[in-house]
Amino acid sequence: MSVKTQWIQRKSKHSHLSVSENEDLIDQIMEEFNLTKRTAEILISRGIISIEEARRYLNPSLADLHDPFLFNEMEKVVSRIAKAKAANEKICLYGDYDADGTIGVSILYSFLKRHEFNVSYFIPNRLITGYGLHIDPLQNLIDEAVGLLITVDNGISANDQIDFCNQHNLDVIITDHHECQGTLPAAFGIINPKVPGENYPFKELCGAGVAFKLVQAISTRLGLDFDLQNAIECVALATVADLVPLQNENRILVAMGLHYLNSNPKNLGIRALIEVSELAQVKAWHFGFVLGPKINAAGRLGEAHHIVDLLTGHDPAILMELAKFLSDENRKRQNLESTILDVALAQVESQELYKNDIIIVIGENWHSGVIGIVASRIQEKHYNPVIVVSVTDGKGKASCRSVEGFNIFEALQSCGELFSSYGGHDQAAGFSIDAENLALMTKKIIEYGHVTEIKKHLIKKIPYDAIIDETEITWNLFNDCSHFEPCGLGNPGVQFVLNRPDIISMRTMGKENNHLRLNLSNNVGGVGFGFGEFLTKRPELSANGFRGVEFICRLDVNEYRGNKTLQLVLKDIRQNPIWDFDRAMFLVKSIVQSVNPKIEINLQSAGLDPGELRMQRETVKCVYLALKKSGETGVSVQIANSTKLSPFHFLMACEILREAGLIAYRLKDGLVFSKIIETQEKKDIQNTQLMIKLEKMICD
Repeated sequence: MSVKTQWIQRKSKHSHLSVSENEDLIDQIMEEFNLTKRTAEILISRGIISIEEARRYLNPSLADLHDPFLFNEMEKVVSRIAKAKAANEKICLYGDYDADGTIGVSILYSFLKRHEFNVSYFIPNRLITGYGLHIDPLQNLIDEAVGLLITVDNGISANDQIDFCNQHNLDVIITDHHECQGTLPAAFGIINPKVPGENYPFKELCGAGVAFKLVQAISTRLGLDFDLQNAIECVALATVADLVPLQNENRILVAMGLHYLNSNPKNLGIRALIEVSELAQVKAWHFGFVLGPKINAAGRLGEAHHIVDLLTGHDPAILMELAKFLSDENRKRQNLESTILDVALAQVESQELYKNDIIIVIGENWHSGVIGIVASRIQEKHYNPVIVVSVTDGKGKASCRSVEGFNIFEALQSCGELFSSYGGHDQAAGFSIDAENLALMTKKIIEYGHVTEIKKHLIKKIPYDAIIDETEITWNLFNDCSHFEPCGLGNPGVQFVLNRPDIISMRTMGKENNHLRLNLSNNVGGVGFGFGEFLTKRPELSANGFRGVEFICRLDVNEYRGNKTLQLVLKDIRQNPIWDFDRAMFLVKSIVQSVNPKIEINLQSAGLDPGELRMQRETVKCVYLALKKSGETGVSVQIANSTKLSPFHFLMACEILREAGLIAYRLKDGLVFSKIIETQEKKDIQNTQLMIKLEKMICD
């Protein structure tokens, strides 16, 4: 199934600058930071509206981190932790088993242990205990005389469990970043930027980021030394791995973490992971696709405590063994994921689940540790919200992944009474459910999608920053793009639309011919991973010289035998509708038959610049001469002909000529067969109704 896409030029939603103010700011940014005009324009399109904001973006600094005491209850929480230290009270950190939770525990545990707090930690086994706070492990902690429990990356929806702790005189401090559900738990204190009424200015910290802010506050208030670099290396990894936006504080932490790791890394565990992964230089995407999966694999397979050992250990030999173990666990996870994904995709196809707006896949005894990744893979393939449920012994565990604009957490809330537990974000969530409720849950979730008009969100929006010509593909432009690093969710890499690329060759590659390789006339090459089907389904592209092929791309470096060359990495590819025969036919038919074609044709959704539809008198004349020359053989609309016109312009010219009484024609199998109508009367092509209607459509 092909994903519908819509290309949208990135523009700031928050800028209220006038045209003159915008131009002035461009000039100021260029002068202040010695940047090109293109870079300044892209910065502004991404929301930069002042020199100070540009400075913070271009030069991330720890000085720009927010004061942790801006959290409403931070003072209260730090005082309680100080009291625990003074009394040598037992403290337990209760984390989550994913990269975010385990790294957050590591940051807090390392700091407290170093300063001789009486601290331990507990990370639930994903396969046995499950996510969040549970009564049995809490009872064990109470029996061990723990007096203060600090959650990391969980707890904000654990009302009953917190009540249980209160009944047994166990104070609980919640540090979390997940969405809040109704009434807040009656914890001693809550540090969560998403709590209603919270004054902390940045709402998108990950769980490890919140733990980092707590450590900042404790060290400041108690005057304790804090290994800032070590902690930032850790929180940078967690921030990207947990898919929170790389904006504001998150971008600062990731930028500084990358700087440290690529200069003189301090965390020996991350250093071992980097070595095992054979990375010469760490980039933000390595956190998400290379290092993060190795950390998450331990939690997915029930070995999450190894992450804390890795990130808080000091023996290089032991840490290297741990890193290798995690790498091996990740390979196991990949094999397991691949097996389940194949079964799940087969179910989607055989049961035609892709016809539903929300794809819900249910399997028996699927490993609950990998169903989140399986859901992500299905979502990427079909671009629908996806729920993958694994049922074991009458109990279902599910992972959900959504699309931009559709809040899957709110969808779960709409039938929350059916779940044993649930939680998450707008784009990712999870729940537990009795198998007997699955059918009703499926019905209610799909109904919720209909009610909230989900279909409008099922077109994948592909943003781009600028339209460029082939002459602009230079090392200078590549260097301009580097100013926007680190990139990721919320701060994507710079993407360009290449204006009318002159493609001299295009072919598929890979064992299954599922990738593309192309070459431009300026000797720049490009690769499009996963786009092989675009060419195999359009055999006519080669015949017409790849005219009308357009793509969004990023600039990258291809290194081969020590030689570095620029290459394009395709992020989306399409054929301009005016060059696609069927879509061109639809456009022409709509314009000819409709009184107001714009009602029937959404130019933006169709990916059309109105100016591309304009007809010139010379174009019509060119088609007339081609038809006159062809005699009775017919002229191909799809294959390049002597006119070298798009199918749209060719067919529209035929309609204009017919209206003017100059030809009669019929269309058969992509060929135009025409009869020239001889006349002595001079025809004014520009004043035909079609030309007037088309020009009005373009200009309105």
